Amino acid sequence: MFITLLGFITGVLIGLTGTGGGVLLTPLLMLFTPFPAVVIIGTDIVNGAVTKLLGVLEHRKLGQVEWRLAKFLIAGTVPATLAGIVLIGYLKAHLAPHELDHFLKTFLGVTLFGVSLFLPFARGGRLRLPGQIAESGSRGEAARLAAVGATVGFLVAMTSIGSGSLLMIFLLLLVPLPFGKLVGTDLLFGLVTMALAGSLHLAMGHFSLPLFLKLAVGALPGVVIGSRLTRRIPERYFSWLFTILYFSLGARLLVG
Repeated sequence: MFITLLGFITGVLIGLTGTGGGVLLTPLLMLFTPFPAVVIIGTDIVNGAVTKLLGVLEHRKLGQVEWRLAKFLIAGTVPATLAGIVLIGYLKAHLAPHELDHFLKTFLGVTLFGVSLFLPFARGGRLRLPGQIAESGSRGEAARLAAVGATVGFLVAMTSIGSGSLLMIFLLLLVPLPFGKLVGTDLLFGLVTMALAGSLHLAMGHFSLPLFLKLAVGALPGVVIGSRLTRRIPERYFSWLFTILYFSLGARLLVG
């Protein structure tokens, strides 16, 4: 019941803001369930792919998916996601199980700290990178988006987080589009990235069917509810809440 409730809460957050899936669910599962870190990461990625598919369908109905923007991001994420999976395979072959667990939890904790520090400034509009990407697009802008996709794809493969939280930060900094369209595009990117990473984790045996089913039962209705709330609840109300959660979870993983 606890895992299903977590799945529902994160499903609502994914549909509503594009974030809150792996960045919240993965560390909580690491802290409160006995599964190995690599199995939690793999299972959460597969769950995220299924959840984001439903989210994309809901946002597509609302006209909130920018396909051109997603195309450039996906071009970068595919090779970087493969690189992340290869690195995990290498670490798994050269580290003892408890050492791999410690490495992945530390890597996840540090990533959470980074997200928590940037999130309130990016979402509050107080931080801007030089030269926002225009909607028309150019070769340089496509390269920047591909680099963003590569960075996020690598982190997703390694930790299961980033397809929502980190990508939304980059999009808010770089792309002058309404928030709803950024969420829909973020979900499409996350779907492709997680489907690729999830299939590879599945092939490597990093998956628990009982854990997946408990998560999916809660996440699927949650993402439908969250998607339909995007136009009703201002996203600024969630920024500091996410920041506190990410910082606390990152600290708990690094200390514990």
